Amino acid sequence: MHFNDEVDWPELFRGYISRPSQADPRNPRRCVYIATMVFLKAGLKEIEDQLSGRSRGSRDELAGARLTRPMVLRRAAEIAEKLPYDDVHVGEGAFTDRWKGAGGMANYFMCLVKYTCKAPRWGQFLNYGPRQALAALPKVRGGELDLTDLVSKIAIHDLRMRIRFAKYWLFQLSLVIDEKWRAVAMTAYRELLDAYSTRWVPVYQEGLRLLGVRFRPGVTAETLSAMVSAQTSGFAQHLAGAGDDTKESRDLFVTSVQALIYAALDPGDGRGVSDALREVLRPS
Repeated sequence: MHFNDEVDWPELFRGYISRPSQADPRNPRRCVYIATMVFLKAGLKEIEDQLSGRSRGSRDELAGARLTRPMVLRRAAEIAEKLPYDDVHVGEGAFTDRWKGAGGMANYFMCLVKYTCKAPRWGQFLNYGPRQALAALPKVRGGELDLTDLVSKIAIHDLRMRIRFAKYWLFQLSLVIDEKWRAVAMTAYRELLDAYSTRWVPVYQEGLRLLGVRFRPGVTAETLSAMVSAQTSGFAQHLAGAGDDTKESRDLFVTSVQALIYAALDPGDGRGVSDALREVLRPS
């Protein structure tokens, strides 16, 4: 089992766990840190199985409870048995020591969602597109690479990764409609969207500078990033749910992203997007 020691878990979980040191990979008692990670992996495994229909719980239990302490403890015990450690304790006492009181499960859930947002796979996924785009922009400027080819390559990669990790997005979205978890889930989902969108802002800004273009009035790097993020999320959820991950669907997605970028760029008429559309549709 891989533990991502590079993330500042104590700071990330601060306010949602009894003692930040319980999530610190530098804790002299590493077993304490490992136990915390096991609890989080256990919750994620339970949610994954609920979403995929593999959970052992009844439909009534899942609909009414969603994620309970007994579920987490059972899963944690299964995971801990396979670890090469003898001092990792994941019983009820260890759980309540980390997430105490009536709000313990809410705090645990917040740590769980933050964990899914910062897992190693997410970091690699979120950074790939912006990093590749920034590296390739000078080639676009020099005529070595076509911008539409670059957009197509990165957009398809982002879409595939969103589909691959759709269970995490669906996990948070499914809880947004749950009255018990709505506020926490919305906060966590917003954080995840922001983490994706903000990475692209410097890319769009650098693209404008290198390619000598500008946005239409009212469009900014931040708003375009938010629009593309929403477009990608919507397509990923649609394709993951419908099982329609085909070349035709991916090509349609690329066209939609290119259309957003095209609509956002000012060809020199100085019009906002709505005014430009109104002008195109004006009867001759």
